[in-house]
Amino acid sequence: MLIKIQGMGCMRCVAKVRKVMEEIGATIVSCEIGTCIIEPFEDRDKIRAAIEGVGFDLVSIEES
Repeated sequence: MLIKIQGMGCMRCVAKVRKVMEEIGATIVSCEIGTCIIEPFEDRDKIRAAIEGVGFDLVSIEES
């Protein structure tokens, strides 16, 4: 899954998103400024809540 995230503009932001994805059990393939690629994850609402919970906006989730 490709997750596009608005407001994730530096490596500190990337670290926040990486940490919260790990906390919800998402397997990260890569995480860079503005995007994160994770293994398929069933609960999109959980992804959205986690990202918004650390102060970013989830733009989209796309199947890869």
